[in-house]
Amino acid sequence: MEKRLGEVMKILPVRFRGELMQQQTLLKKIQEIRIRMGKPVYILTSEEEMVLTFHTTNSNVESSDIREMIEYISGYSMYACEEELRNGFLTLKGGHRVGIAGEVVLEQGNIKTMKNIASFNIRISRQVKGCADRLMSYTGGNMLLISPPRMGKTTLLRDLLRQIGERPGENVGIVDERSEIAACYRGVPTNDLGTRVDILDGCPKAEGMLMLLRSMSPTVIGVDELGKQEDVEAVLRVINCGVRVIATVHGEDLKEIRKKQVFQHLFSEQVFHTYVVLQKEKIEIWNENFEMEERVSRKIRGEDEDR
Repeated sequence: MEKRLGEVMKILPVRFRGELMQQQTLLKKIQEIRIRMGKPVYILTSEEEMVLTFHTTNSNVESSDIREMIEYISGYSMYACEEELRNGFLTLKGGHRVGIAGEVVLEQGNIKTMKNIASFNIRISRQVKGCADRLMSYTGGNMLLISPPRMGKTTLLRDLLRQIGERPGENVGIVDERSEIAACYRGVPTNDLGTRVDILDGCPKAEGMLMLLRSMSPTVIGVDELGKQEDVEAVLRVINCGVRVIATVHGEDLKEIRKKQVFQHLFSEQVFHTYVVLQKEKIEIWNENFEMEERVSRKIRGEDEDR
């Protein structure tokens, strides 16, 4: 079993662990584990979705399984996890993210916590060193990585920042809002991000970019999943100070992203010098004038994908 999957195994019900340990080939390819009360456990890989079969016990998720997971995830103290539950997810050591769904508890109109949890989505994080090799010649300017979920943009972002962080003269600042890029544990990254990297863990993107700009004198700032107007405004301030930005965004392709109102200022000002579009079998590289520079085949899927 991969060492990093040990953190995922720790939060699974004991009977789930036993079944998965019998399937070592599957463990190497897992991207997501979806657990829903009263339903089968679904395992997603880059090639397929499959049902986890239990040979000696009920194959559907039982209430005792949900309770067991909650106890493991919370360290037997749901109060200690209240902040994470408010966000709808927790990040495990190693950068694995556990999405949670259930009954939302409101306090004065704001989300306070969650109870009667009925669903989990465990997204497996893997570091793949070298997966960004073909893009390093484009890192002299601002870059935006575009892809749908589970196509590898977080993995690619991580390796871009790691490689830049090994260059003399560079200082890389990372705003890791969901603790998925660096996978910090007590402030220390469990992923290798290079030797010239400073990380704000669990910090909102917009605030974090400006904090790094003021305090750490970065040459490059990396962020995952731009989406809000304040994110865009922070990007504009950062680049106006001469700092490069490498970021990701959810989208099927460049055409879809260009239609989003929130990003219009970035496009009209030609903020990004390179757009990298990740698809199932290939990567497309576009320039600031929205002209395709290059189209390359991807590595074997599963080697360079994460989110």
